[in-house]
Amino acid sequence: MPAPTGVLTDLDRVLLDADSIRNRVSELARQLETDYEGKVITVVVLMDGALFFVADLLRQINLPMRIVTLGASSYHGGTESTGEVKLNWPSGVEFTGLDVLLLDDILDTGLTLSALRDRLLFEQPASLKTGVLLDKKRPREHDVPLDYCGFEIGDEFVVGYGMDYQGRFRNLPCIGILKL
Repeated sequence: MPAPTGVLTDLDRVLLDADSIRNRVSELARQLETDYEGKVITVVVLMDGALFFVADLLRQINLPMRIVTLGASSYHGGTESTGEVKLNWPSGVEFTGLDVLLLDDILDTGLTLSALRDRLLFEQPASLKTGVLLDKKRPREHDVPLDYCGFEIGDEFVVGYGMDYQGRFRNLPCIGILKL
């Protein structure tokens, strides 16, 4: 599927093409089906960056699930974490005794996933696993156990497939390095 006209010219290079992403997401779906066989998964999704990844992933999993979306951010429009996590926690949702899968687009500093993981553990789920599409190889400010990972990438700012820069580039079918 071609990218919208002119948008690819904003990329320095394509890091992961659409076919590579699609194939890896399918592999992750099979792995999750095996790991959660016989269980109901409560999937907690960090929006907005994980939108495309999670939609593609969850449509391929043939298991009962409940989906909860959360808003969380530590970038606030820039290319680096501000060090402050803003959470939009849903009211009236409980995770006690549930098998919870926390999904996000990218593990970078570990700040956001660590904060959400700690908040979910406070709820005493039966199990809690964490998965991301991208694991950025860089020193972490917060250690986060990672159970599922699509790809490991270098310490570069990426856009596409849901990830943005100032609200743009989420619609790219690939993941690339933005010209800055």
